Amino acid sequence: MNPMVLCYNLQPEKLGRLRVLALRLGIGVRVVEPDKFALPVGALAGVLETPATVEPAEPFADEMLVMAHFRPGMLDAFLNGFRQSRIPSVKLKAMLTETNAAWSAARLHREIRAEHEQMEAMRKQK
Repeated sequence: MNPMVLCYNLQPEKLGRLRVLALRLGIGVRVVEPDKFALPVGALAGVLETPATVEPAEPFADEMLVMAHFRPGMLDAFLNGFRQSRIPSVKLKAMLTETNAAWSAARLHREIRAEHEQMEAMRKQK
């Protein structure tokens, strides 16, 4: 499978800059519209079949990226490219895994947002 990044709720300017970086690194970009938030992220990334029916998903406004099929070293290059290109950070990021592939974007969002909040709380305690 080809490397790809699923993009949720990115503003057009940031998305455009991300597309340039991704093209340079050989990473495909798929923008996921809110009407697709209920689909499993694995279906959007091409590793699962798209279900015939899905429960409606709760919307969210946070930006989120899901990286899929990245080869070794590609994640570091992608994240370093974000910094070097001065693309504003996207706080909620995840790699596609066997576990989260079956989750909807809404569930993945809840999980990684909770993790992000825990990490922020721990940083503030130090």
